[in-house]
Amino acid sequence: MKKIIVMLIFFGLFLSCKTNVITEFEKKEIIAELNAINAIDQKYAGLPPKELTEKYGHEKGWEIFTKQRDSIGLLNQGKIKNLYKKYGYLGYKEVGETASNDFWISIQHADNDIIFQKEMLAELKKEISKNNAGKVEYAMLEDRVNVNTGKKQRFGTQVTYNSIGQAIPKNGLIDSVNIELIRKEFDLPSFREYYNEMTTSHFEMNKSNMLKKGITEPKLYK
Repeated sequence: MKKIIVMLIFFGLFLSCKTNVITEFEKKEIIAELNAINAIDQKYAGLPPKELTEKYGHEKGWEIFTKQRDSIGLLNQGKIKNLYKKYGYLGYKEVGETASNDFWISIQHADNDIIFQKEMLAELKKEISKNNAGKVEYAMLEDRVNVNTGKKQRFGTQVTYNSIGQAIPKNGLIDSVNIELIRKEFDLPSFREYYNEMTTSHFEMNKSNMLKKGITEPKLYK
């Protein structure tokens, strides 16, 4: 009797576990879905389209754009959660590097669901130990979770901007002295390179406002 009970418990646990065994047909469908998720995510990752702000004005245009972006984000998260529930974390082995990154991006942007981000961070750590996911993705998600919970960052991947348009780490850094070594260990570009790139990009996107402030060029780190 005891043997039967143990076997039933084991069988129940086996059925409840997520499986990463994916057929070739499923793989093609999953990759196509992830590509579509990423495409629409990136459509709303930047600035509102010019025609939107021209039609409604800068403030109203941004408001409409933000609502659209948040709505799309929630839809994408729902799809990602369903895929995770069915297949587990979709790493390189399951769907390839590009599609795995597409899977991760909606997790990275799920700031409305920090519990989900934390769960995925733990899963991502396991996949990295198996060389089945990227260290860069882990670093960015860890920093995102820390920022979303009011903590300092380890890697400095999440930026904001000071009054002169210079990129600075949101909430500060845990260890600013060793930041270059920490970033290198996780395949990230140097702090100076990354922050100068972000500063330059911010300047170009906000050039008219910067010029009004008398700032004629990006304030780069030396």
